[in-house]
Amino acid sequence: MIQMLYISSATEPMSTEDLLGLLRECRENNAAKGITGMLIYGNATFLQVLEGEEEVVDDLFENIRRDPRHSNVEILHRKTIERRQYSDWSMGFKRVSGKELAKIESMRDFDEQNFNQAYLIEHGNIVSSLMDHFRKERSRAIGHSELGLDEDDPLIYLLHRIIRGAVRVLAVLMVVTIIWGVVDVVNVLISQVLAPSLEELRARDIIVTFGAFLAVLIAIEIFLNITLYLRDDVVPIKLVVATALMAIARKVIIFDFDKIEPLYILATGAVVLALGIVYWLMDQKMSIGDRWH
Repeated sequence: MIQMLYISSATEPMSTEDLLGLLRECRENNAAKGITGMLIYGNATFLQVLEGEEEVVDDLFENIRRDPRHSNVEILHRKTIERRQYSDWSMGFKRVSGKELAKIESMRDFDEQNFNQAYLIEHGNIVSSLMDHFRKERSRAIGHSELGLDEDDPLIYLLHRIIRGAVRVLAVLMVVTIIWGVVDVVNVLISQVLAPSLEELRARDIIVTFGAFLAVLIAIEIFLNITLYLRDDVVPIKLVVATALMAIARKVIIFDFDKIEPLYILATGAVVLALGIVYWLMDQKMSIGDRWH
């Protein structure tokens, strides 16, 4: 897997509509090819990083080089990588402005006029600082930089590694729980379904069997949530809400309505509605963030 960073000059200034159209093309093509990265535009200058399999990135870059919307395409770096730095973006986007640059404390003397091909090629450290700043800004925006390994503080870095190790231990323990649950499913099948005759089989036995299956499925979902905490390209809160929704929905399937009070059913419905609204709001927020960042 490689990472390639290039710079180029727009043949003519691009409007917001032009940029959104370009970004839409990038995301559709890159998602299908497993390409991730980020595109920065400002002062009629493009700065783009691409990550993916070497052959795929090289082929894509050749197509990009021939695009008539820009010229003077020059590669700033091309290197082998073990893991992606922009894994949460099929293609992230940032439009650079003087106001945006003024917020970066380490780049007080750098303004929008300096964001041009000649200056950036000569000042590689500025390019690295820009890419790193906007990548970290994105990580904070999606709410999952809590366990990142790009912390500058050595103590925080060490603590994050310890917590990630603890998450791995939890993942192993959850696998043991899942296996235990599978053994329980087999036991329930034998005792509740296979052992009794068809005449003795009751609806209650089927419900118990479903419950055993659903417990294992929920344990698998929890395992997935645990392991996803080790990644930087997901939002754990959204996953937790989705898991809660699925767990409650599966619980509803095995409700014994002869024994459940009406208020209990209404309360369950209220919880499902609340979780659904929260999930929808989070999804809307992320969609808006992807469009403008």
